[in-house]
Amino acid sequence: MKQLRILGFIAIVALAFTACTDTSYKKTASGLKYKIIEGNSKGEIVDGQILKMEMIQKISGHKDTVVQNTYGRVPIFYKKQPLPQGQPVYGPEEVLNDLKKGDSLIAIVYIDSAIKKGLAQEAMLPPYMKKGDKITYTFKVVDVIANDSLANIEYQKAMEKDAPRQKKEQEEMMEKAKAEHEKQMKEEEAALEKSGEKAKLVKEIENYLAAKKIAAIKTPAGAYMKIDEPGTGAAATTGKYVTVTYTGKYLKTDSTFETNTFTYQVEKQGMIKGFEEGVKQLKQGGKGTVYIPGYLAYGKNPPAGSPFKAYEPLYFELNIKAVSDTMPAQQPIPQPQPQEQKKNEPAKKKK
Repeated sequence: MKQLRILGFIAIVALAFTACTDTSYKKTASGLKYKIIEGNSKGEIVDGQILKMEMIQKISGHKDTVVQNTYGRVPIFYKKQPLPQGQPVYGPEEVLNDLKKGDSLIAIVYIDSAIKKGLAQEAMLPPYMKKGDKITYTFKVVDVIANDSLANIEYQKAMEKDAPRQKKEQEEMMEKAKAEHEKQMKEEEAALEKSGEKAKLVKEIENYLAAKKIAAIKTPAGAYMKIDEPGTGAAATTGKYVTVTYTGKYLKTDSTFETNTFTYQVEKQGMIKGFEEGVKQLKQGGKGTVYIPGYLAYGKNPPAGSPFKAYEPLYFELNIKAVSDTMPAQQPIPQPQPQEQKKNEPAKKKK
């Protein structure tokens, strides 16, 4: 059972009720401001039981921002147990153990205090958070579950119910990220063209192809494709799920940086433009090599920690294993089977 990690600023969200005045708040030993609004439940919650809660996390500074809201989504499951000894605590977990079914909690974490206590670093704060802000958590305990097993069942039900919304949200986020990336690429390409650098990057590919006597066609976006076998199955068009085996190489040295087989959705999962251009030239069963000028590879700013240089030209040897309309089911990993004992062969004695 995953525990609630408040000080990691996990986004969780919950309750709508009228806040009381500041004078109604109490403080924990660490300085956490909080108040508990009691429900009608009697008796205490014992260690090992799980609180099923809705929660809202709100960042307050020059304006209020709701980070996330669990209402209508997956609730929070928090297991009641003693807090770890010897570790600094400054968060709602200090008082969550005091809640009962039907209770509500408001807890306030001040960013400056969390930084002073060493529980957060200013340089590591997310973009929507800064010094001087405060985080307001509101919780509502909707149920108390007896043990981990029952809580896991409740969690799985909630995940299944919320799956369509999560999928839609993920797709919208990916489309937004894709649109922003494409806009950035177009602006970068326009600047390269204006400066004359784009022509140099293209010429680098053309010179390589000429020197190696490779016949390749230019794709609409500007990569160069050498098709060995076009394939006879379904075309690897936008939106299709493609299983591809590839070997990625540096153009300048012809040395391999990666070989892999994976399945992805064409033009939906943030692959580099040149790679997508190569895949879309083939059908299922097709093989070929796509030669990519640096602006269609990892561009001006390659991923941090990657081996690529800015505007480094690459090429990928591609083999399209499968093309389908839906994500293929994962195949189980074959397990080694014990060999059958040969007939008339006595079993070996155990030592």
